[in-house]
Amino acid sequence: MCRPLRRLHASFRVLNTSATNPLAVCQRAQANRRCIQALAQKRPDVRTPLRASQRQVVRPSDEGDLRLGDASHESLEHEEESSSRKDAEQDSQFAEHLNGLFSPLQFPPELSRRILTHGSHPAAVHGHNAGLSFMGRRVLETYLLLFLNSSRSLKHDHDLEHIASRTLNTYVLGEHIGAHWGLGRMLRWTPTVPAEKLKMVESDPSVLRNVGLYKVQGDTVAAVMGGIFQQFGGSVAHRIFHTRVLPHLARQADVLPTPFHGDVFAVAKRMGGVDGPLIVKPDASKSTLRLSQTA
Repeated sequence: MCRPLRRLHASFRVLNTSATNPLAVCQRAQANRRCIQALAQKRPDVRTPLRASQRQVVRPSDEGDLRLGDASHESLEHEEESSSRKDAEQDSQFAEHLNGLFSPLQFPPELSRRILTHGSHPAAVHGHNAGLSFMGRRVLETYLLLFLNSSRSLKHDHDLEHIASRTLNTYVLGEHIGAHWGLGRMLRWTPTVPAEKLKMVESDPSVLRNVGLYKVQGDTVAAVMGGIFQQFGGSVAHRIFHTRVLPHLARQADVLPTPFHGDVFAVAKRMGGVDGPLIVKPDASKSTLRLSQTA
């Protein structure tokens, strides 16, 4: 046993034999202080700067580690750049799909990505279509109620709320309009059923309703209308409703009551048919006539 430890051991004996003696307590404290100082002198201080001979020298292996760290950083930057490029390509595909459906409209890539991303998809953290779907459903309801109120086939016993609810049912929109627009091929969403059940779609098409595809497509149809109303205005959205949405719903059984079908196709015909132009330039001669009448 070294001398400092022997002193510390002796101080403990003094405390045990004279625990109530104030002098013994004082002597123990002094002995402990001297013991700690002695131990501190024998142990190197970790905060003491290393001598030149003790300093670590960067060897070729260490330089290799530094180069490896730089390579890892470059690899991470390359992966981020590749991911950004992939996202940009996917955004352009979304925009191309919507542009093809509603030519000559040109959808911004960011808006297209939001429209075609459902809240169930992991990428929804960067934006999804819930807000646009909420607005689009109000747009659809407004245009349908305006049409019903202006129709000559409206009777006093017609329940407008029931007609609108059945015509614009989310599953109906997804099954007929969403499938007609091919949204399922581009839509980003996550089914809530096991993958084994998805394999049954080919043998049993009714599985699509159970897995939620029609529901998700219906929400996306509303999001498309909301995005068009926000980006291109109410006039374009109104023409799309009467040429691309309502005529297609009127052809389905038990969706829109039969007495209104004639008015549906009459309005669509006045707007150029089911493939009519979405942007109509004002007639220069009529504008001149209005100005002359005003003057």
